[in-house]
Amino acid sequence: MNPALVQGQHALVYNPMLPPGWTEHRTPTGQPYWYNTITAQTSWLFPSPLPPLAQQENQPKKKKKQTKKKIPGTNWLFVLTHDGYEFFYDRDTKTSVWEMPEALKGPMEELNKLDEEKERESKLKQENEAKLAQKEQEDADNKKRMLEEQEAEQEAKRVKLEQEIAQENGDNEEKEHSKEEDLEATEMTEEDIMWQLQQMAEAEVEEAQAAQAAQEEQIKEEPKEPELSEEECLAQFNQLLAERNISPFAIYSAEYPKLMTDPRFSLVPHNKQKALFNKYCNELGEKIKNDKKNKKKPEDEFKDLLISKVTQKMYWDDFRRKYKDDPRFKALSVTKEKEALFKDHVKHHLGKKKPTDEYMDLLRDTKDIRPGIRWRDAKKILEKDDRYYLVESKIDREDLFRDYLQDMSSR
Repeated sequence: MNPALVQGQHALVYNPMLPPGWTEHRTPTGQPYWYNTITAQTSWLFPSPLPPLAQQENQPKKKKKQTKKKIPGTNWLFVLTHDGYEFFYDRDTKTSVWEMPEALKGPMEELNKLDEEKERESKLKQENEAKLAQKEQEDADNKKRMLEEQEAEQEAKRVKLEQEIAQENGDNEEKEHSKEEDLEATEMTEEDIMWQLQQMAEAEVEEAQAAQAAQEEQIKEEPKEPELSEEECLAQFNQLLAERNISPFAIYSAEYPKLMTDPRFSLVPHNKQKALFNKYCNELGEKIKNDKKNKKKPEDEFKDLLISKVTQKMYWDDFRRKYKDDPRFKALSVTKEKEALFKDHVKHHLGKKKPTDEYMDLLRDTKDIRPGIRWRDAKKILEKDDRYYLVESKIDREDLFRDYLQDMSSR
């Protein structure tokens, strides 16, 4: 059709259903046709909105599946995410690393060899299947060719027989009888050939199937790669949040762009990520609140040090020199306040205690003093504490020690 007719001589019809670039027209007889103003193409058929290829291109690509492989001889997993990220996961410690540890170099080489062997076996299986399909196609082609040759031979015999009948003017019945015999012989020959071809084809198919079954028997099925449990995935997710120092007051929408590129963030379902993020922040806030609530005041920490270390005959300078590096000593910053608490402790808590009482407190506070321990071994432990020397007599020390052990055994 001449495009000039489309533009000038034929009626233009408005049609909102047409794809971009197409116009609808009518011939003088009223028959519709369509013209593409971009490609100058004329069509008697209504144009398709999108060609099949374009429809396929507009379809979203299918997301790759995450794969996990157990590294031979270890408790590690090699993980390849759907985004193409690779990392290594230790099932014992439930931790992940981006870089491959040196200890995994040998096992990873073994894993790669297993993958290559599996790929070779899969390729060999495909080749065998292709050979079997090719063999079946060749058999079908041979069968078709033999049938065509047989049909040609049958046709030649039929033509020859008709010629012989036409040339003979003798006994029509004898010639008819001869014709029927030739036809019966011809039909029998075709039947025999068909049967032989079928037997040959079946034998070849059975042989090919037996070879394929033997090949598949040699291929050992690889064990399924272990999947990360839901608990392990959640542990990895929380580990990521901890490493990024997420605040208890963090907002999910603000932190999401920073977290989404890490493969551990995708280990939990997309529809649960926000809820798990908020749960982590709430639990972190509660922990910080409880830690502050349970934390002792500097004055109480210093008093704990006085109770555990100060003896009746100890002076402030001796105490300060011996325990100046203890964190409980440093907790209180004002020196005069420390000295006042020290003197108050000595006056009100130690002033009425006898040396033997202090010594017995030492025995009770020392966890290593148990039934069965020898005196010479116990003495090495006890003499490190100032309360040991409050009982001046060595004999009294040993007697009190033995009385204490006997009392412990009788309980």
